[in-house]
Amino acid sequence: MTKRGIRQGSLAIAITVSALCLSGSAVAEVPAKPNVLPVPSSGKAPLSSADREGTEYIDLTKAGYLEEEYYLSGIAPAITAKGETLFDAPYITRVLVRKPKDPARFNGTVIIEPFTWFGERGAGWILTRDYLVRQGYAYVGYTLNINKPEQDPKFLPTDLPKDIARYAPIVNFEFMRDFDYARYAPLGFYFDPERFKRGDVVDPFVPQSQGVGAQLAMLLKSNDADGPMAGLDVDRVYVNSWAVTAQVWMDYLDQGRHQQWRMQDGSALIDAYMTGRMSYGEVGGEVIRVPRHMPDDAPFVTIFTQSELRYNAVNAIPVPPDTDHPPLRYYEVPGTPHLRPEDVGTGEIEPMPADVGKQDDPRCNTLYDEPVEVVASALLDGMDKWVRNGTPMPKSPRVKRNGNDIARDAATGNAIGGVRLPWIEAPSAIYMVEEETNCGLAYDTKMPYSAERLRKIYGSYANYRKKYEAAKAETVNQGYLLSEDAARLHPVAEPEDF
Repeated sequence: MTKRGIRQGSLAIAITVSALCLSGSAVAEVPAKPNVLPVPSSGKAPLSSADREGTEYIDLTKAGYLEEEYYLSGIAPAITAKGETLFDAPYITRVLVRKPKDPARFNGTVIIEPFTWFGERGAGWILTRDYLVRQGYAYVGYTLNINKPEQDPKFLPTDLPKDIARYAPIVNFEFMRDFDYARYAPLGFYFDPERFKRGDVVDPFVPQSQGVGAQLAMLLKSNDADGPMAGLDVDRVYVNSWAVTAQVWMDYLDQGRHQQWRMQDGSALIDAYMTGRMSYGEVGGEVIRVPRHMPDDAPFVTIFTQSELRYNAVNAIPVPPDTDHPPLRYYEVPGTPHLRPEDVGTGEIEPMPADVGKQDDPRCNTLYDEPVEVVASALLDGMDKWVRNGTPMPKSPRVKRNGNDIARDAATGNAIGGVRLPWIEAPSAIYMVEEETNCGLAYDTKMPYSAERLRKIYGSYANYRKKYEAAKAETVNQGYLLSEDAARLHPVAEPEDF
């Protein structure tokens, strides 16, 4: 399987959702507000619930949070990958809301995120949940899915039958209905493989994705007394979308939807966009890294792990410079993986090294285990400060390239440049990606240094720890680690490793 404050100006407004097409006009359109109804209880927690043991779990009661599920329905435009609106169509989906019980704890910002294809995983929630509840954000995850087609576009022609067989049970509405039929039987989106293509293949994304995202943001910022944020005063909506669903937001921005769809007063529906772990264009269509219709009043932030940044290097894809006008940040973060066991969705079981006979291969038998959520949280916090206070996010150097690959330091074996996390600045392993090792895993792996190599680089564990702590302090100073998270970030190597 492939791996997949800033508020300037205002625009005039129009009304109706039926005219939701990109006309190039300076006149903005106000999306229709969707209908919202509580999902009746079926006697068990909803799919992707943070109350259930698993990768999305957090003690919501201890955090002072509520979790609620709603049906969201309406009429949204069906849009091709090239940006052409063909017609409007009805839809019904579900949203999963997490919000502070005490309105005084709410910080005024809602994070929205489409659940990913595989196991309805909330990748952004998994990476930032501790930070979100600590800071009083609200979170809304929502479903973008289809009934199982005869030829499923979520799988590429290059995917192996064994990989398709592994993932087929955890995608599409059938997976959701198998999980809880009473809850998810009503859900439905328009899908037509003949009319919607992405490049030369069927578009795997729901054609109504963009309109649904805009309508959800409209609903949340409208502060209706009977809406899902009742009792809270929503002032901002941020996108925090990782993995394959990040492509939805690249399309949204690239096709000018940010400028086209606005609130009644002409202000932005969405105040900031954070996307990560997605090589845009990898699932078909154009390979671009910056939207052609960049917003002037909302940051666009992309975070690439070592897997995606190496994909860019191997395919000679240029990466953009950071700019303040328009507000653009692009972070390449070596030493972070595309997928960890902590990231998998409901029902998702990924092979481990022993499952593919690689348990004795030094390149394959050690998965990344560093807490990469700390850098995701720090960057989300930086984006929030950019929106609220007008304080620009830090600018990071790009990872150095060596021909069509990344350049590695001869002494450490790791990438040169990029965001220098403590375990890269003071490393105890060589960090690699699946495309380099060919281990046959969805996970990336690392090669821990031998005791001899550790002593050659650092001399002693005490020296290593001192350098790691200094690197940690510098990472906090640079804005890639929050001081609240620094205390739980410990050196990767142990004394016995020396």
